[in-house]
Amino acid sequence: MNEKVSGCFWDIVNKNRDISFIEMGCGEVQLFCTPGKIKTWFGRQASSDMVMKVLRTFSMIDHSFTHEKEIICNYDRIPIYENYDYTLVSYGKTQHEYKVIFNIRLSKPNALDHLIESLINELEEGDINKTFHWKGTIDRLGLIYNELRSSGEWNITKIEYRDDE
Repeated sequence: MNEKVSGCFWDIVNKNRDISFIEMGCGEVQLFCTPGKIKTWFGRQASSDMVMKVLRTFSMIDHSFTHEKEIICNYDRIPIYENYDYTLVSYGKTQHEYKVIFNIRLSKPNALDHLIESLINELEEGDINKTFHWKGTIDRLGLIYNELRSSGEWNITKIEYRDDE
């Protein structure tokens, strides 16, 4: 299936087949979804409300959503990010600053709010691509799609079943 299809998730997908991935979107936002991760593309014209809606939907549907973020900063700024409930994964000295990797759990409201704010700021520079990891299922993908569809012109643009590969 490669055409845009709208409607309730379970009216679109074949429940009797094993889904490999689903692509969905609306205008300036596209999601490439599997049960293990969701790759997002936010176009430069994506509204801050849409960024907020997508990430809040993720956190509402499944508490396992995480995002790994790399930040270049002074060593003294690391605790500031930890105060946002970012979890320090690793850091290493570069020439003048530190390359720091944080794991951000969308289930933590402070971390979610700060991530949304940072993505909205990144959009001022251009399109952004982000990957979110989760332990979701196809049923939960349906919940995400139906929730997002309730707030706009969301369509499923592609479904690939495992037996199509």
